[in-house]
Amino acid sequence: MQAVYSRALAFLTAVVSTVTLGSAAFANPPVGVHAYIGANYGGYKDRGGDFDEDDDYKEAILGAQLNQYLGFEASYIDFGSFGGSTGKATVDGYGLAVTGRLPVTDHIGLYAKAGQLFWDADVRFATLKQSYDGDEPFYGIGADLKVNAHFAVALEYDRYKLDIDDSNFLSRGSRWEGDTDTVKIGGRFIF
Repeated sequence: MQAVYSRALAFLTAVVSTVTLGSAAFANPPVGVHAYIGANYGGYKDRGGDFDEDDDYKEAILGAQLNQYLGFEASYIDFGSFGGSTGKATVDGYGLAVTGRLPVTDHIGLYAKAGQLFWDADVRFATLKQSYDGDEPFYGIGADLKVNAHFAVALEYDRYKLDIDDSNFLSRGSRWEGDTDTVKIGGRFIF
């Protein structure tokens, strides 16, 4: 897990350095160049399942828009806990993504993102406990609305893949693969 934190920290350092140097280099930055920090809230479901009001999703984001079309984003994602009294799992992680944005108007944009999720899962079944980690690709699409010069709201749909392979926990050769879909709304403070 230390390697996951190190990679995420290195990416965040690169984003902050790029934004800081970019801000210093341009007294009047080009159109679309900015950094942002924000949060998203929404729900998630397994592929083929239904969204459940108990499955809430929280995300903190830090990003840099390098021009009006290309950007980078780092995120901390918390899927919370799910399951019942017999078995329960908690999943969280860090995401690193490249974003492509298409400005529709001065205030509205459509975007797509693709990246890598570095995740941890703690699974409990009866009295047995096991921790897992991994890194899997993810992608998403969204739309944003710039409310004013320093605040925007966004609506986004992402798909994450989680793959757990364990030959020791519940049975020899047990494997769980799943696509997780998220729908979220959030705010971004632009600076």
